[in-house]
Amino acid sequence: MQPGAQRNSYTYETKLKAVEDHLDRGMTASDAMLSHGVASKSAFFRWCAAYRDGGAQALRPKKRGRPRKNG
Repeated sequence: MQPGAQRNSYTYETKLKAVEDHLDRGMTASDAMLSHGVASKSAFFRWCAAYRDGGAQALRPKKRGRPRKNG
């Protein structure tokens, strides 16, 4: 990442709509990214690969961090 660059985060709905427009509705990747405000081409294609492998559920956010200690 370049100095001063901002890291964008996208909602599940935005990811899903952009990927479905591209893969299911035949929209070009550039058009889908532009219409949904996705700036990163690499992130978009990562979402597409995840969608192909695991469907819409693969785009849902996952828990992050260290698991809590029981007890």
